[in-house]
This record gives sequence, structure tokens and C-alpha cells, in this order.
Amino acid sequence: MMRHGRRVAVAPSLPEPVQRACSVFCEGELLDTIQRARLFEDSKTFVDRPLRVEPEEVLEAFRRLPDKQNAEALRNFVETHFEAEGQELEPFVPADHQPNPPQLARLPDEALRQWAMALHQIWKDLCRKQRPAVAAAAQRHSALPQRFASVVPGGRFRETYYWDTYWIVRGLLLSGMNDTAKGVVENLLDYVRQFGFVPNGGRVYYLDRSQPPMLGEMVQAVLEVTADDAWLREVFPVLEAEYKFWMDPALGHFLPDLGLNVFSSSGRTPRPESYSEDVATAEHGKKLGREPSEVLHELRSGAETGWDFSTRWLQRAASDAGSSDLATINASQVVPVDLNCILLRLEKRLAAFARHLGDKDRAAALEAAAERRSAAVDRLLWSDDLGSYRDLRLDTGKAAVLPSLSDFAAPLWAGLTGRRVEALLASLRGSGLLQAGGAATTTLNSGEQWDAPNAWAPLQLMLIEGLETLSETMGSEAPGSAELAEELASRWLRNCYEAWHKHGAMFEKYDAFHPGEGGGGGEYHPQTGFGWSNGVALVLLVKNADRAAPFVPTPRTILA
Repeated sequence: MMRHGRRVAVAPSLPEPVQRACSVFCEGELLDTIQRARLFEDSKTFVDRPLRVEPEEVLEAFRRLPDKQNAEALRNFVETHFEAEGQELEPFVPADHQPNPPQLARLPDEALRQWAMALHQIWKDLCRKQRPAVAAAAQRHSALPQRFASVVPGGRFRETYYWDTYWIVRGLLLSGMNDTAKGVVENLLDYVRQFGFVPNGGRVYYLDRSQPPMLGEMVQAVLEVTADDAWLREVFPVLEAEYKFWMDPALGHFLPDLGLNVFSSSGRTPRPESYSEDVATAEHGKKLGREPSEVLHELRSGAETGWDFSTRWLQRAASDAGSSDLATINASQVVPVDLNCILLRLEKRLAAFARHLGDKDRAAALEAAAERRSAAVDRLLWSDDLGSYRDLRLDTGKAAVLPSLSDFAAPLWAGLTGRRVEALLASLRGSGLLQAGGAATTTLNSGEQWDAPNAWAPLQLMLIEGLETLSETMGSEAPGSAELAEELASRWLRNCYEAWHKHGAMFEKYDAFHPGEGGGGGEYHPQTGFGWSNGVALVLLVKNADRAAPFVPTPRTILA
């Protein structure tokens, strides 16, 4: 067994208004009582409702409530002391939203151009500006104050989410919305300035965890359009601060003896936004001999992965393919391929930034860190027998049993292939992940949303761009990689396009096996909007603009 007895992640020191808001929205008897009463179909509804008065007044009024078990009394209490959800934000049309952005207007196919323009119009529906009351009385809101307008994913997700934002930014830049894109990134940089890291999302109840660290890539995307060296010089220390958060062993993410990272939340209570669901999962965990606080910590850590949830994180799925039990989640005991590849790319990106700014010593140190991580990933996460990378499970000391798309997309995206490229491509083609509607997330249909049959836009683009880079850098040593990238882009675009015409919406996730259908499973109803799906579709439409018929697949033998 390789289970590591590292220090439990510690919560950051929070500003006083945030602490006061957290006394209502993050923990305590009031939160527990309301959420256990299940007054709302979605646990997130309650914790997104602003307070009408100060937190201390609400807590005192709740203390005096005579019957805390009466659902009608609780409902009246909520209506008296809380405003409706969504009150912090108002629709906002950015000044840089133009009717015909040049890169989209140049698409040669009329039908696809119309689709791209429709996606461009959705930005207006997803853009939000915070009302001044949030900053003026932060203690009354679960929403974290923001200086700039945000672009939300859509549906129940009424706030900024960390790693979603990267693919949203890519789409905004293609829409010519450079100022909006930069403002969205600045909001996340502000979080680092205030908290030392980017939280999972823009709510106080997300401050126990982060998400895959994509902030450096967002800055790079903006710089590719603006070439603003002064801005880079300003934000580079902020990016370094976020990197230090991920590399501090005391915070639970970095394992010095392995030289690699894991996901690990600082919380051990039910997630406020999924409270009743977590209580039920923890109760089931007790029947399996697990401490509720352990299950709850792992649920929060699983949410930090961005893959909430997947059999990647479950103990039972590690040894018994075909079964899924969320109460066996053990996310902090998995060394993920994707997290470490994202951090590898971050180290390379920061090194390039430092060198560009003239700091050769810092650049050299970051390059050395990237080399150490690359060697550790190859040593601990590569399997010669499988011909691919696999997550390392610290709870078993073995590689993960089931393949997932992260085994391939993340290493290719990070440029981590080298002499193993032929084996990796052969393993990808034979993995069972590549389907008619794109690449499935895993090969197991478990009912969790980050498993088969679901396919997610961010992973498609990571895989496609990784294959494109592989073809550009290795050429004949990576035969078929360019064609495979083109084929996967074609399949994904067709899936999204057919769903758009059939359902009139862009989905959060799609069915890889049935093009034109949204995905399912998970803790909440399928959502539409949808930020990262729109961004990835725009990126792939522009990439494939010179193809006369981008939806005509190349020969299927490419995927054989």
C-alpha cells in the first residue's frame, strides 16, 4: 500500500466579510437544518440566495426559531431573511460584442458561419455584471466580489468557474471580445491576489478547493492577441503565487517524495451546494466502514478535479470494473495524469514568461522543475504493458485499471510523448474511447457524468490540439496524428451541430456514442448554455475553416 499520510490541506485565511458570509453559507446549524429539510430541489438554490440583513441578525433569528423541524416554518424563515437566487448578477452586453466578428465572418461554409454567429450571440446571454451591492456588502452574499464582468457557463451555474474559463476565453477571443476576455481573466487573478489561489468557483462556499490550474494558459491566450508585455510583467508574480499554492506540501497538493501532485480539499463537511446529496453519500459510507468526514473530504477533493464525478476517483472501480459507488470515493489518493500534465505545461509556460521578461535565473529554475516533473510522470505514471499513461492509485499502489481520456489527451497536450509516441497512439486507437461523436471520457458507463457515454468539450480540444502539436513537432515519427486530429474535430463538430439543430441548444456535455444528443448522469439535470462547449466549437470551426466539408469524416481506418 502506498497511501500517504501527508498533512491535511488547510483552509486559507479569509477576509472578514467572507468569514461572516461563510457563517451562513459554508457551515453551521442554519445551513445544516435548511439543507437537510430539502426545501429546494437543488441544494445550490439556497446557498445562492443573498441575505436581506446582516449574517449575525439571520443567525440570531434562526436561534430564536421555536420549531426548527417544521418545513413550513423553515420556508417562511428563508423567504423572510433571504432574497431570491441570482440577485447578485444582472445581464450585461459588453461594449466589445460586435455583430460580425471577422474571424467568424470569414468562415466559408454558410451553414457553419450561421452556427458560429449564433454561438457568438450566446455570449450576450452568458455575460453577467455584478450589482454594486455585492462589493458594498460582501458579508450578505455567497458571491465573491468581482471587478469585471464575467461569462458564466449557463444553467444552474450562475457564477465564474475556474477551469471552464479557459475555453470560454478562447471563444471570446475568436469573437473579437478581447477586453471581455481579459476582464474575465483579471477576475481570477484577483482571486489569487486575495486568497492565494483560484477557487473552484466564484462563491464563498468554493474556497475550500481549486480546480485544474489553467490560469497561465488563459494569460497566454490573451497575450497572443494583445502582446501586452506590461500586463505580463504585472501578472507574472500572481501566476507564481498560484503555482506556489499548488507546490506547498502543507496545503496537501504536492507530494515531495513522489515529486507529483494530487487534488485535496481543505474541507471535511458536506459541500453547501450539494449538501443533501453529500449527507446521503456519507451515511452510505458509514455502512462501508468509512468515517463520514473522510467521505466528505474526498467528495470535496473530487470536486476539485473538475471531473465531479468519475470512476477514476472511486476505490471500488479500481478493482471491480463495472461497479460504481460514490461512497468509495478516494480522489486525494489518486495521482492524476492530467493534473500533473497541466502543472508540467504551467511550469513550461511560467519559464517562458520569465525568460521573456529577462529573468533568466527564474526561467532556469522553472525549466528544471518541469524536467523533474516530466521524469516523475514517465517513471510513475507510464505503463509499458498498456502503452499509455495511467493514474497512480496510492490506496492500492497500482495503476488505474480502466482507461480514461486523460491518459492520452493531457500528455499529448503537455508535449509529453517522446520515444513513446507510437505506443501511445496505438493505445489510443485501441482504447475504445474514440466513438462516432468524439472521444468518450472513460470506457465505463457508471452513471457518473465524467464516464462513458459522455464526452466533454475541454477534453476534445486538449486531445485534438495535442495531436496537432505532435504532428507539427514529430512529423513522420507520429504517423496519422494530423489525420486523427482532423477526424476527431470533424466528429465533435458534427455532434454539437446536430444537437444544436435538433434541440436548439448547446449542452454542457454530449453523448459520444449518439451524435446529436446531450450527455447525462451526475448530481444535477443536464445543463445548456454552455460556455466551454461554445468556446471549443468556435475554436474548431476556425481551425477547420479551410476545409470544404468539415463534417465529412476522413477514412474510418484512422481510428481502427
